[in-house]
Amino acid sequence: MLDWVYNTSPWVSSGVFVLGGILVSGIAVLVMTCLVSARTRRGHNEFISFAVTNIAVVYAVLLAFIGVAAWEDLSKASDLVATEAGVVQNLYIDAEGFSDKRVADQVRNELRSYIQAVLDREWPEQQAGGISRAGFPALRQLRGTLASLDPKTQGDAIVMQESLRSLNDLFTARRSRLDAASAHIPDAVWWVVFFLGLLTVGFTALLGMDSAWMHFTVIGGLTTAMVVVIALIVQLDYPFRGTISVSPEPFEQIIPNVGGDHGPVQ
Repeated sequence: MLDWVYNTSPWVSSGVFVLGGILVSGIAVLVMTCLVSARTRRGHNEFISFAVTNIAVVYAVLLAFIGVAAWEDLSKASDLVATEAGVVQNLYIDAEGFSDKRVADQVRNELRSYIQAVLDREWPEQQAGGISRAGFPALRQLRGTLASLDPKTQGDAIVMQESLRSLNDLFTARRSRLDAASAHIPDAVWWVVFFLGLLTVGFTALLGMDSAWMHFTVIGGLTTAMVVVIALIVQLDYPFRGTISVSPEPFEQIIPNVGGDHGPVQ
């Protein structure tokens, strides 16, 4: 189900969800009409309206809280990618400070290998909902290269220390990105969302109205508003999946600066 949601246009998936919600609300109206007489429902409209209003307020607050949290997670994930790409570029630039150009070239090649692994292998895996460690071998090799250096000059020692510090920052940024890629809204929260949604629709279906079509229109409009918000939250749930997701653009932007030749991730 999740694969279909994130591999399909948001307009299509949201449209399917909206139609499903309207169908459910229509069935709810039909069931309540058959089970409870119109006279009984009209006689309790005031109390039913009070219940619907209060449940809807609680539901709206819950959806707003979840929506804001999901958007903040997406923004933080985007910042993490920008930070990671920035550290990679800094390491590439710092490599120019090594007096031994063979070492500088080796460091640059390992950084290019890391960028290629992130764009070619890790990013597609993230977009599919998985976690890839394809870039780790390049970083481990880079750490070995820097740690095995025997600085000949004070300048080499300084560059080596700064590079190792930046490499640690890169490991941290990378780990944070992978953690963000696997994070999502807990299932318990979704159960609460669906339960309150059904409760809101159910109580609205209990309202007594003279026109069945007007009743269906009102509950259909309410359901549509709810489902649209929920569909948006679903799109934001996994920061690296779907159309509304974190872009690999920060890595693509540094490719010209590191001498690579790589196209955008599709």
